[in-house]
Amino acid sequence: MLSNLLVQLVNGLADALTLFLVAAGLSLIFGVTRIVNFAHGSFYMFGIYVAYSMASRFGHTAAGFWLSVLAAALVVAVLGALVEMIVLRRIYQAPELFHLLATFALVLIFRDAAL
Repeated sequence: MLSNLLVQLVNGLADALTLFLVAAGLSLIFGVTRIVNFAHGSFYMFGIYVAYSMASRFGHTAAGFWLSVLAAALVVAVLGALVEMIVLRRIYQAPELFHLLATFALVLIFRDAAL
């Protein structure tokens, strides 16, 4: 009985910590860029996907790992610049809800592209 209570307590604390990290990340992004950006996690996901794809091409060595990390960083930097120029510049003056909808649409696009 007491072990079940302890497990539930730890699960509740883990969920609360996850929600806190998401809220802190979103408020930090909004505070710096003044854009409610839901897509920043998708850029990380896309970077990992590119790094994994490149690592299988460069080989499973230390040099292949570092080349794939460098290639992924460059690809995601170019993708981020393109998204900023094509999507975000057009909505800087729009209300925050529109920022949220546009960046959530980017999340869905990136997810489907990764699939």
